[in-house]
Amino acid sequence: MLNVVELETKLKEIIDRKHQELNLGRDYNQKFSKIRDFEGNAIGQIGEEFAKTIVVEFVEIIDDGIIHNEYDIQTKKGILFEVKTARKGRENNTFQFNGINPNYNYLMCLGICEDSIHFRIFSKSDVSYHHIDRKFYIKQDEFEKQLVQMNPQNQVNYKLTLNIRDLYDIPLLEEKLISILN
Repeated sequence: MLNVVELETKLKEIIDRKHQELNLGRDYNQKFSKIRDFEGNAIGQIGEEFAKTIVVEFVEIIDDGIIHNEYDIQTKKGILFEVKTARKGRENNTFQFNGINPNYNYLMCLGICEDSIHFRIFSKSDVSYHHIDRKFYIKQDEFEKQLVQMNPQNQVNYKLTLNIRDLYDIPLLEEKLISILN
C-alpha cells in the first residue's frame, strides 16, 4: 500500500537525480523546487518515470512506451496510459499539458508544484468531438475543458490547461488507480 510520504519521496528522488544529471546546481527550500529548472522534455520524463513506479505497484507493465508510441505505459491487461506532466505556472495556478493525442485508454495529468503533487486521470470516453464547434472537449461530471490545438496547422496534438482547483491531491491517486486497474 502506497502512502503520500512514499509517493513524494519517490518523486523527489527522481527530480534530484535528473537535476544532478543536468548539472543545474541550484538548491531550493521546497521539496520539489528543482522542478522549475527543467525544460519540458525533462519534466515529461520525470512524470513518466514517476507514473511507472506507481502503476507497477498495482499491475504488471508489459510495455513502458520507451519506443515512441502513442502511449507511455501499457499494462498486462492492455490498458494504455498517456502521461503528461507540467509544473505550475509562475504567475497563476495553472498547468499546461502539451502534446495530447487521444489514442490511449487513460490520460494521466501530473501537476507538480514546488511543494506538492496533483493529478487528474481522464478516460478516453471523457473526450468528445463537437462537430458544430469543430473542437474536442474533455468532460467528467460537471468538469469540462476544451482541448486546444497546439498550433493552427496541427490537427493531431492538443494542449489542456488546468487550474490547480481542477486537479486532485496525490493521496487520492491510489484509490483512482485501483478503480481503473481492477
